[in-house]
Amino acid sequence: MANSPATLTLTNRGRTVLMVSALIVATSSFAATFSAFTGAAASTTSAASSISVAAEEIIVQPGESYWSIAREIAPGVSTQDVIDQIHQLNPFEGATLQAGTKILVPLIK
Repeated sequence: MANSPATLTLTNRGRTVLMVSALIVATSSFAATFSAFTGAAASTTSAASSISVAAEEIIVQPGESYWSIAREIAPGVSTQDVIDQIHQLNPFEGATLQAGTKILVPLIK
């Protein structure tokens, strides 16, 4: 018996698996590249437009929100403006805060 080289034959299912795998790799590569460029652009933008603000660190208490914290630290100032400043000082994503989280808040006189 002569040894003949094995040949690879793909079934329809095998071709589908191969195509889906290639698509996943391509999508992941695109997503990683896109997020790297977006992150670089975001950090450049925030660095260029940031204004030096005096801030202090607080610990979020149970039941507190951005709104309640902003109203407490600056009662005579637009609450939304203070919330915007808090968001600029803290790179958190999302609209809610977790109790026990340390955040920076602006010192407003």
